[in-house]
Order: sequence, then structure tokens, then C-alpha cells
Amino acid sequence: MSFQIANLKQIVYALALSACLGCFLAWGFQPTSLIFTEFFLKSVSCGETGFCQLLDHSGFLLMAFLFYISLPDAPPPILSPFSRNRLLTLCVLPVLIAGAYGFSKTGHISWQAGFWTWIIIPLAEEWLFRGWLLALLNRIFPNAFLAGSSLFPLSIWGSALAFSCWHLQSWGQISLTLLGLQLFYTFCVGMWLGFLKWQTRSLWPSILAHFLINFAADLKLLLML
Repeated sequence: MSFQIANLKQIVYALALSACLGCFLAWGFQPTSLIFTEFFLKSVSCGETGFCQLLDHSGFLLMAFLFYISLPDAPPPILSPFSRNRLLTLCVLPVLIAGAYGFSKTGHISWQAGFWTWIIIPLAEEWLFRGWLLALLNRIFPNAFLAGSSLFPLSIWGSALAFSCWHLQSWGQISLTLLGLQLFYTFCVGMWLGFLKWQTRSLWPSILAHFLINFAADLKLLLML
């Protein structure tokens, strides 16, 4: 089983590239997908029906899927496989934290907003970060691991950092303290989701885990419908 310990130059390059890509996606990906969606909806003369409101998010999902299928993954070797039960126990803490955060929310959530948060976002973000970006980093830094981190692949650290930077979209919408907490939490969640993808060799466990986190965060609002 061949692997290498990343040197300092590789680590700095991987993290800098990941941070830049995360910021670029945060401020460039969604606006581009919205332009694409508006053009599509106008071309088919879609009105204000519920179905058309769901289609309003189709550009984001479609672009993420195109990114995902554009670059097949070449994952690094699994050095210490986890059992299925052990992987399931890792899901408990992130979901509980999301649920605890959800109890601070007020107001209500519509089914359209729920569809976006529970279905579209988990699919699109996992295709984008644990799909396309992880594959990109695995190809640039093949079989590179970060020493002192229980030998996690360097690509997982990079994709987690990019995922955290992606949430800089909240800049100006929430306080700096809450933004800092969100960036730290999403980095940790990104590490966990990347770990699931690496260990299972499949994107579906991370998509399901992402859904559980988002659903737990909205559970209080859902019960108030």
C-alpha cells in the first residue's frame, strides 16, 4: 500500500489552493447558477407556481452535478478501515450539535425552503466538495497524507477548508462571532464528511449525513408548521 507524507510545500499549496477555491465558489458559483436558472425559466415561460419555484434552484444543482461528473475520483488508500458501526457512531455528535443550534432558531420554514435545505443543498454541496474538489485534490496530491493527524489524506483537509470558506457567504448577514463559530463548525463537519467519503468509497453516506445535519437544524421549525 503506497502513500507519502506531505511535505510543508505541499501542505501550504494544498491549503492555499483550497481556501482560494472555496472563496471563489462562495462568491462565483451560486450567482452564476442563478443566472443560468433565470435564463432557463424565461426560455420555458415558467410562472410563479410551486413547481416553478422548485425549478428556481435547479441551476445550482445541475452545475454542481456537472462539476462532479467532470472529474472521476482517484481516492488514496484506506490505511485503517473503520467498521460500519464505528462510522455510524461518528454521526451522532454532528447531528446533535446541529439539533441544538436549531433550537435557537425562530419563525417557521416553508416546504419549499425545506426542499432547498434538506435535498438540494446536501446533494449539490456533496457533489461539489466531496465529489469534484476532493477528486481534484486527490489528483494534484495523489496518496498524500498529513502527518500528525492520524494519517488523514491531505485532500480531506483541503476540501474541509474549502467547505468552510464556502460558508463565508454569510458575511454581513450574521455577527462576526457567529460567523467564526460557523466557519469552525463547517470545517469540522467537512472533515467528517470527507472521512466518510474516503472510508466508504461512496458519496451517498456523506449526502445522507449532510441531510441529517440540515434536517436536525430545522427540526424545531418543522414541528411548528
